Amino acid sequence: MKIYLDTNVVMHSATEYRTQDIYFGGARAGEPLIRRGEIEVIKKRKARDPKLRQQIEALPELAGKLKDLGVEPVMDYENFIEIRRAGRFRKEYFYGSEIKASDRAPQFRTLVGGSRWMNSDPTENLFHNFLDGLKNKRFIQIAKQVGAFQGTYKKYNQLADAYFLWCAELNKVDYFLTLDFNLQKYIHKASRLEYIPQVITPTELLNVLQKS
Repeated sequence: MKIYLDTNVVMHSATEYRTQDIYFGGARAGEPLIRRGEIEVIKKRKARDPKLRQQIEALPELAGKLKDLGVEPVMDYENFIEIRRAGRFRKEYFYGSEIKASDRAPQFRTLVGGSRWMNSDPTENLFHNFLDGLKNKRFIQIAKQVGAFQGTYKKYNQLADAYFLWCAELNKVDYFLTLDFNLQKYIHKASRLEYIPQVITPTELLNVLQKS
């Protein structure tokens, strides 16, 4: 069994967050350019939506069952690297699971952010521009299905969803695990898309594992 983790699963399975741990620049003469600062740990608050909270609360049990089965979840390469290097989530990645980076999709490019003088646009626009430039037929099919092209302007959150779904499909996983109910609904309605893998929530995947 092969499971692809949506970014929201990793975010909500982290039990603690760190807000800052390294200062870049601003050093006085004789001081290192990169120096460590204090780590402020923030406990995560419970989700207000009871439906979402139910799914989040199922994640520890699901992570444990997948470990027992020897299943190593994968996620897209770029988010995987950003989470590992930036340390946005403290210690816990899907409750200590060993997450692997998925194989890269066609037209993959590593996006590097830097000082404002190096980039004419804000850093977040780099990923937008990358998604905007993708002309792969299958990616566009998925993007249309998840609503990325509805209205006058492209919706970049939906373009990102399409990219992650496309990566999951290319990696031939069995399940795309997500907490995004709208994304799941869009894909379930896509009979003509013939999308594989199955887009599934934590409680649904737990039911699958219990029946197998």
